Amino acid sequence: MAKEHNIKRSITIYSWNRQVEAGTMTWEDCIKAAVKLGCNGIELLGQLYFRYCPEALEEDIDSWNELMWKYGTKTVAHDFFVDKTLFNHRNLTVKEGVDIVRRHAEFARSIGCPVMRIGGQVDPEVFRQSIPYLEKNKVKMGLEIHSGSSSFVLDSVQKVIDVIRTEGSKYIGIVPDMSMFCKEISQRQINSALSTGIDPELVKKTVELYKEVDNVKFREFCNAELEKASDDMTKRFLAMVRRTEYFDPKVLEEHMDYTVHVHGKFYEMNDDCEETTIDYPGVLEVFKNSNYQGYISAEYEGAPINGDTLEPFRRYEKMLDKYLGTYPDANYPEWPEAKPVNIKSVGMTSQAVAPEGFKNHYEDGKCTGFEVKVHNFYYRGVPLALFESCYVTIDGKMYGPESMHVAVDGECFKFEDMCDVTLHYWNKGELATIIIDEPGGLVPGKEYEVSAVANVRAYYMREGIAAFTGGEVVMPPAEKMTLEA
Repeated sequence: MAKEHNIKRSITIYSWNRQVEAGTMTWEDCIKAAVKLGCNGIELLGQLYFRYCPEALEEDIDSWNELMWKYGTKTVAHDFFVDKTLFNHRNLTVKEGVDIVRRHAEFARSIGCPVMRIGGQVDPEVFRQSIPYLEKNKVKMGLEIHSGSSSFVLDSVQKVIDVIRTEGSKYIGIVPDMSMFCKEISQRQINSALSTGIDPELVKKTVELYKEVDNVKFREFCNAELEKASDDMTKRFLAMVRRTEYFDPKVLEEHMDYTVHVHGKFYEMNDDCEETTIDYPGVLEVFKNSNYQGYISAEYEGAPINGDTLEPFRRYEKMLDKYLGTYPDANYPEWPEAKPVNIKSVGMTSQAVAPEGFKNHYEDGKCTGFEVKVHNFYYRGVPLALFESCYVTIDGKMYGPESMHVAVDGECFKFEDMCDVTLHYWNKGELATIIIDEPGGLVPGKEYEVSAVANVRAYYMREGIAAFTGGEVVMPPAEKMTLEA
């Protein structure tokens, strides 16, 4: 019999953002699926759903609150970041970081959300100086403790924890992510590495060593192999696996007093409804024994199972049933349709060009160039200061950021002038218009081969994850498009 507890369940609908982007699901479908899975808590990345977040439009706030009321759900966490690299020439000051926290806390209050999860690397002084604004808005803020980018092994994380302990405010804490409890390198990563031609002996050595040494020594090994690697696929594999970590779940016991939320990350679910890489039995036992009473928010970063996007979540919730006790299934007659989509992730070259809006551009009756529209494949809307560059090819001829203007939401900028535009957003799901200088334009009605990439800078750390890291521009295969007559 399961030990008595008050652990609640939620889902971060970031897990389905690619389906929404591709039009195979709506945000309402995401809420319906969460309820069908027995989860009444919804975690969201505000800059996915809300335009101009954290200064969200009232109509968007109203529509979100109506969804929560309609399905009997509640918003339990809002994910955000302090945009450390908001400016490309310097890091943010502490005061600027605190102001971002203040604005997001006010937004969270507007949707009745009691917790904010802040990701990436955060100056401990931002935590200390944000307490009055968090208390005023009655919103708690937790640093996500995530493998690789913000784990327990990092000095910067320990400094934040020191502030949390010293200040003793219930409004600052941590959000453990289950990625820290990986028992082994996932089979998905192994299969992916082998399928791309990476040396099988290196893969085998990496997988075996992970089980034998601690996190620090494993990362040192990966860094050393990265220095020796000559091909991009090997570098990508090592860069990804070096983020993998394992901690004894009992490490959570000393942090339970200020754990404000939990990210239930999972990667692979087998036919027996067990996560194959993460020590979930050990972690859940610690949460039960430590009287954790918050939410565990399911967050999936894996592939569909048998072509079914929702099947991994069904298996995950059945796993929680096994260790936490059964949650009731909701009485919806049908599951929402959730077709898998194949969109490349951040750091990989995706075709950004949209099929519409390829036409000549006129100013004062004179054709000064042409326009293409592009998608934002980053996983949130961003201030324009983070829209770093764009490259477009027309029949093999490349145009770079120096020859473009960007039109977004009624305003038009040169890239060089966008570097300090922080309160005008390229909202998620919206298209940006790239206006390219080419006197006389192109030939109307003619078919061209068109390709585009849009580069958005990773924003919560100066080093680490980045959408593009410089060097040669890699373009995706071109699309055949006819210039509007």
